[in-house]
Amino acid sequence: MFRYIAEDIAFLLIKNKIVDIEKRDECVYGAEVLLLNLSNILTALIISILSKTMLHFATFMLIFVPLRIFIGGFHAKTSESCYLITSITYALTVICVKLMPELYSNISAIITLAILIIPIILFAPVEHKNNPLTSDECKRNRIISIILTAFDSLIFIALFILSISTATSVMIFMAVDSVLMLIGLLMNRTQKSKNMEE
Repeated sequence: MFRYIAEDIAFLLIKNKIVDIEKRDECVYGAEVLLLNLSNILTALIISILSKTMLHFATFMLIFVPLRIFIGGFHAKTSESCYLITSITYALTVICVKLMPELYSNISAIITLAILIIPIILFAPVEHKNNPLTSDECKRNRIISIILTAFDSLIFIALFILSISTATSVMIFMAVDSVLMLIGLLMNRTQKSKNMEE
């Protein structure tokens, strides 16, 4: 679905001489990514409006999205499956916040978060075959990943000290980011092992 719409957008841009035909593939890819990201954000916003969890949505935009961009990790094979996985994951995080708003004060949850932060510091960024990074991009993303993780951790600590339940959203999104990164790392290593065996 996203691909077909992106191809239609590219066709219109080329037809109206806004984009050169040689740039068609880049245009289709860019339009597909833009449509997917806007759909993910709009769906998360609708879920938060319906569930009255707008602070959770704000945390998604301020904590999850920036960190996810720079640490990399797991990516779905198609835009449709990415949209579905993101929507389901977001809905599950909303359910967690609704059912356990005080999760941020649970010592075992805090220890789990601390453990999940360590791989970000050690391994970020994790490349995906569809989005290879140059050496400079890798260094830049690593520095930004560590800065964002430190900043997000400070936000969590401040919210924890002030006993503000939004700390639960911060915890959940940092944990989800780390888990997605670890899945991507595991998939990369599995693929490398297969390639070496062949």
